[in-house]
Amino acid sequence: MQLVTYTTSDGEEVTIQVTDDVAATPDILTRGAWNPGETVRRAEDALEDALARVQPAVGSMVRQLRSYPDQPDELQVEFGIQLSMGVGAFISAGSAANFRVMMTWRARSE
Repeated sequence: MQLVTYTTSDGEEVTIQVTDDVAATPDILTRGAWNPGETVRRAEDALEDALARVQPAVGSMVRQLRSYPDQPDELQVEFGIQLSMGVGAFISAGSAANFRVMMTWRARSE
C-alpha cells in the first residue's frame, strides 16, 4: 500500500491510500513524484481528473438501467472506486475501495 497526495480543483490537498506496489511496477513513477525513502507520493493528476476516469462507465451503466421499458419505482446502484497511481481511478470489484458510492433514482410522480 502507498500513500498518495492528490490536489483538488480548489487547491486543497488530500492524502489517500492506494494499492500500487512501487517495487513491482517501476513505470508508475512517471505518474507522480516519488523519492526513495518517502512514505507519501504526490500524484501528478488532480483528484477530480483521476475520478473522472470512471465517469464514462458509470454514465453508461445508468443509461442502460434507465432504458428498461418497465421502470422500477426506485433504482439504486452501489459501486466502489479505487485509486491507483498507475491508472488513476477505476471501479473496484469486491470490498476494496477508496470510495463507496451509492446512487438512487426515484420515479417522478406525474
